[in-house]
Amino acid sequence: MVATAGLLWSTLGLGVRLMDEAGTWRILFYRAIAQIAVLGVLIAARNPGAFARTLTGIGYNGLVSATALSFSSISFVYALSLTTVAEATLILGAAPVMAGALGWMLLREPITRTNWWTMGIAAAGLAVMTYTGTVSGNVVGIILALCGALGFAAFSVFQRRGRQSDMLPAVLLSGVVTLVVTGPLVGRATISGGDALVAFYLGGVALAGGLALYTAGSRHVRAGELVLIAMTEVVFAPLWVWWAFGETMAATTIVGGFMIMVAVLIQARAREAYTTLRRHRRAARVRTR
Repeated sequence: MVATAGLLWSTLGLGVRLMDEAGTWRILFYRAIAQIAVLGVLIAARNPGAFARTLTGIGYNGLVSATALSFSSISFVYALSLTTVAEATLILGAAPVMAGALGWMLLREPITRTNWWTMGIAAAGLAVMTYTGTVSGNVVGIILALCGALGFAAFSVFQRRGRQSDMLPAVLLSGVVTLVVTGPLVGRATISGGDALVAFYLGGVALAGGLALYTAGSRHVRAGELVLIAMTEVVFAPLWVWWAFGETMAATTIVGGFMIMVAVLIQARAREAYTTLRRHRRAARVRTR
């Protein structure tokens, strides 16, 4: 489920490129409609007769995570209009490293020496990718992609903070937030039939379906493995647009993106080792008692 989620997310950039006429705001607006519709049906099917109670049960953490996810989606899609899919996606891959820093600030989760190293490596990778002398995209696009990564990191942290509740409705609420923000910007602008189909796929299948699978899979897969498996998004996203549109990557994108992925993989393995150590210590205390 987690691998499939990453694979679905990897097609988001391709879907945006396939749009014929729709601009950024219309893409976000109609994608949000599909996201709300699909998740609404899914949540209603999972909680028959308790749809409203499930939505209101997300609490403060759900509201913040929904806003953060909406901010991430808007920033990322806008970044795709200014820079390449490869650059935007690779920067988005730094979200787990940012989540570690936010977890320390908001949840008081400890930052180990390894965490500091990975954050430093990721920062260096971002510096390489945004080097103005050779970067292939627009620096504003890179900054927006960085905002997208930060938003997704905040979404992950507050999802974890409110994990006692069903947090899937927060993903639906993020679509509502996106709809409210982009609605006035879209106005009465319509969308073609082909673009509407692509928008439905982006919101109802790639985004909503991927997040639903990721949420369900996270109950059965360890945290460290989650990050590793979900990296299918970063691997495949540049390949789709290269295959369909011949969109290539600059040398700085490859080097900087490789550095970010190294940082993410190191942190994922370190987090898994830390979780295993805590489990063993807890078991040892129980045996002692």
